[in-house]
Amino acid sequence: MKFQFLRRHIMSKALLLFCPLAVFYVVWTTQQQGVLDATQDYGMFFFVGVIGAIFANSTGAGGGVIFIPVFSGLGLEPLQSISTSFAIQCFGMTAGALTWWRYRETQANNSWPQFYKIVSVCTPFSISGLWLCQWLGFPPPQSMLFTFGLFSIMLGTALIFKLRYPDSYSDMTLINRHDFIALAGISFIGGIITAWLSVGVGELIATYLLFRKVNPVMSVAIAVIVSAFTVWGSAYIHFTEDTKTLFNIVIFAGPGAILGGLFARKLVLHLSAKKLKAFFGVWIILSGLTVLIFE
Repeated sequence: MKFQFLRRHIMSKALLLFCPLAVFYVVWTTQQQGVLDATQDYGMFFFVGVIGAIFANSTGAGGGVIFIPVFSGLGLEPLQSISTSFAIQCFGMTAGALTWWRYRETQANNSWPQFYKIVSVCTPFSISGLWLCQWLGFPPPQSMLFTFGLFSIMLGTALIFKLRYPDSYSDMTLINRHDFIALAGISFIGGIITAWLSVGVGELIATYLLFRKVNPVMSVAIAVIVSAFTVWGSAYIHFTEDTKTLFNIVIFAGPGAILGGLFARKLVLHLSAKKLKAFFGVWIILSGLTVLIFE
């Protein structure tokens, strides 16, 4: 009991500390170039960050499906779009992960079994896939992007089609050893795809768990937390001097993503399991269409 109370206390303090740090970050960075000029030129990205993070932390599928089309439409190079999307998600996915983790700590001890085990299995394999892709410099094959886009559309369609049949979800649903092996492989592949698109691993993990009839809210929470660890796994690239990240965008979109990440959990908890599946299904269909359009 003391250990559980300590964990809740630490998560609450981390969440409270995260918000004022974000405010300080905006004030400090805008002072470097003039608040009015920076706000006029880049202030709209605050709302882009809010919208992207709400959808990302409501589904676990990542905010790249919002950020990449916006940045591409503005004429950013593909590498700039990916790097900037990663940097923004370091803010939004972290805020979402903290809120979801804190929510788990408020639940009964016997609810959401295997939550920590699933996160601990998926996270290192996802980061390993991302690092392997980035260190070896694997370029994204166009056929792979097309396949992922088509696969996302098929997954989303299948989830929506399954709404015709009643599903029984329970906080006590367990997955077996074969599922953990599958999740490890899915996470590794998802990490590689995330390195190319800044989206992927959360979508694959959440979809698999939903098909295995794991509690939908728990599925989203796991996907968000694994995605947060994964995007931070790329921070050594996107926050260095040689990065292509456009920090003028990040200084506004990042705090917006924090706000969206904090709000997303409330949205999910107000949806029934059926509505959450429909919401997730539509989202990953849009994700697939986005990849195909901007491939």
